[in-house]
Amino acid sequence: MFELDLIGTWWHRRRRKPRGPAAAAVAIVTLAGVAQAPPVAASDQPPEPRNLAAGLGYAWSQAPDAAYPDEGRELTDGEFGSLDRNDPAWVGHTRGKTREVVIDLGSKQSVSRISAHFLQDWPTSSILVPLTVSMYVSDDNQSWAKLAHKSTQLLWGDGPPRDETYSWDAATDGLPDRNVRGTMAYTRYVKVMFSVHTRASQLLDEVQVLGFDGKTKQAVTPRPDHPAYLAPGTATAGISDLALLYNGYYESGKGNWTKDRIIPYLAYVDTSGRPVEPLFDGVLYLGLRTPDGRDFGSGDTTLSDWNWYLDKTFAAHGDLTALNEAAKEVANGLGKPRLRTKVVLMIPDPGEWLTDFGDVDGDGVSENVNEASVGRDRAIANREKIVRWWIDTVQKRWASAGYSHLQLSGLYWLSEQISTSASGPETLRRVTTAVHDNGFKLFWIPHFLAYKSHLWSVVGIDAAAFQPNYFFEEMSAERIDDASSIAKRYGMGVELEFDERMLTDDVFRNRYIRYLNGGVEYGYMKNAFLAYYQGNDAVLQAAYSSDPRQRVLYDWLHEFVRGTYRPQPVS
Repeated sequence: MFELDLIGTWWHRRRRKPRGPAAAAVAIVTLAGVAQAPPVAASDQPPEPRNLAAGLGYAWSQAPDAAYPDEGRELTDGEFGSLDRNDPAWVGHTRGKTREVVIDLGSKQSVSRISAHFLQDWPTSSILVPLTVSMYVSDDNQSWAKLAHKSTQLLWGDGPPRDETYSWDAATDGLPDRNVRGTMAYTRYVKVMFSVHTRASQLLDEVQVLGFDGKTKQAVTPRPDHPAYLAPGTATAGISDLALLYNGYYESGKGNWTKDRIIPYLAYVDTSGRPVEPLFDGVLYLGLRTPDGRDFGSGDTTLSDWNWYLDKTFAAHGDLTALNEAAKEVANGLGKPRLRTKVVLMIPDPGEWLTDFGDVDGDGVSENVNEASVGRDRAIANREKIVRWWIDTVQKRWASAGYSHLQLSGLYWLSEQISTSASGPETLRRVTTAVHDNGFKLFWIPHFLAYKSHLWSVVGIDAAAFQPNYFFEEMSAERIDDASSIAKRYGMGVELEFDERMLTDDVFRNRYIRYLNGGVEYGYMKNAFLAYYQGNDAVLQAAYSSDPRQRVLYDWLHEFVRGTYRPQPVS
């Protein structure tokens, strides 16, 4: 932890007093604490909460940027910044891992509210509010109990400078379910965590901890969390390692899978191509593009596009038939004729703005998912209707095909974040209900800065694997550390990411190796549900390569899946 120097003379700088939005935020904090606090005897506690953190020191997990330094007690001095990034009240962080700031209250106190105040000035000053801010408490500064993950309500977008306060309020948010009898947290240490954007800065000026001295009758000590990856099991339909095979439209035809292309995924093959032992135990078929260039994940595809994908995937000589043939050959080749490959199929995003999706129920009316056109409730209901039609159609086609060596184990929500619209979480709740009504598990793989990704289990998703997104752009390898920590904090699995560039470009080869090494260092190799993004066919190319330097990438992947991989040096 980066400890602020609080010994000796503290240089107190002159700043503007709270006014405008910042002052309003302060007033709201105080009034909310009074109005929503439960009635108690006058002798039990003061008439209103105070800022328990006022004037206290704290510890940063990483020092703030030199351009926006913390000269000492910047976050607890009661001085709010104006909507000007040059106001010295703001403390800034850019790039790197999730930041943490820990405040020691000195002794256990009754905490009723925690808040943190941030600035946004985009794109003028490249400053964004965090997508997520989390609040934790602890008795010993070692074991922590989560109080809340809070997502931005401001959202990102162009415009003049704005600010946002993220708060956990015991009166409205409550304590974790296992502490339902308390309305305050009795604790000594308070931790605020916030995500950091790859290219934008995050600026904050104040962290307030409202509450009462000592222990009130309403205060309880929250039980510490035990962060852990999502383990393979019932929630993942028994799948440990899920390979992503993209079978949408490609001009090159790479979205058309054949038996021989699939075999190196289902089984580790030797240099002659002979299956030696099982490899990935699950396959996710998903498509991105239609022949007309529309994107299944962005909500701009229509019924004709969805039917095109169904026809391609379920064709007599289509992608699922090829997968079944590969699974059968692998099962027989390994002497395990009863072995079945578990399959997950995508659910495209029905979107939120189409007024003419197509008629899925034969009533002569095209489904309209645009809230401005038909209203929120009808739009959500129509999205649900489309998804239920899709699930029903998938099941009928699957049953009709009679695949001998495949097991349909789950469905996958293609969109990589929960929609930023107000109806986004409710739409996903409807989707998960439809999936569960048909006896399947719902899978999801959100990107690194996915909006409200921490809500995945709240909306009913069964299995989620978090994307580090380290492979795709230049950044510090600490992103893998950060992503694995977030995955554990949210209870998710992890996605390993690589593509064909690792075969010929040392930059991407090294990034691939760091993912594998991270599995050992951060524990996700053996203890987590894993998904594998591989571009289109990087695994296939490595498996069949005559170049030992490429082939070894496949060998290491095999060892990783088995849990026997040993970290390799990075050149």
